[in-house]
Amino acid sequence: MTYGTSLYAQIKVGNNPGNLNANAVLEIESSNKGLLLPRLALTSTTSPSPMNAFIHGMIVYNTATQNDIMPGMYYSDGVKWLKMIAGAIGGSPAELWSINGNNGTNSATHFLGTTNNTGLRFRTNNIERMSIGTNGWVGIGTSSPAAALEVKGEVIIDTLLAGNAATDNILVANANGGKVKSIPASSFIAGAQKRMEVVVVTGQTIFNTPAPITDSNRIMLYRNGIQISFTVNTATSIVSEVPCVAGDEIRIIQLL
Repeated sequence: MTYGTSLYAQIKVGNNPGNLNANAVLEIESSNKGLLLPRLALTSTTSPSPMNAFIHGMIVYNTATQNDIMPGMYYSDGVKWLKMIAGAIGGSPAELWSINGNNGTNSATHFLGTTNNTGLRFRTNNIERMSIGTNGWVGIGTSSPAAALEVKGEVIIDTLLAGNAATDNILVANANGGKVKSIPASSFIAGAQKRMEVVVVTGQTIFNTPAPITDSNRIMLYRNGIQISFTVNTATSIVSEVPCVAGDEIRIIQLL
């Protein structure tokens, strides 16, 4: 007759070897010593090196700083290395940003971002909505901004301050690529001009301008479709330097 016996061993290292925790296959107890993990020089989170393969649940202490890793404890989920983040005892994680807000931060040392040459991506509904490239350029609706700020879509700017046509500039968009530029308001002609047309009577050479004259260079005088010269007569009138006859069509365009 043959008897079979199954043995289940529990291992305890350190103090109180006879006091075993029934839930632990390996227990370590000490009041003045710690657990020293294997110290490896990992190469990146996506490479198992210096190991041959990723082992699910493997824990190591990395000593290297390269690519996307830095010194600290890492564990493997079977396909990559994940860094263990240190936390404050009895409180919120010290190195994590809380979804409920953060207290005790220092703008000189704490930040949200990356410490290597990698951009930052923001998502909603698991779809990328905004990105910050390694050069600091920001893209909204695009992951590859071509300027310091690129917005792919409509833009609404609310509560604008009143402007001054004499001193302010006007924003315009490049037809190729949509880059925003500014031009002086004085050079913007469309929608910023007054126009007057008259029919000359016999001997008439003085014409009133559509608005008070502030700059004669902003006035254009046409006789039967041909531009002619003039001199300023008063603050609101000009004198044609080319003789006009009855029936001539005179057009005055004044830029404001």
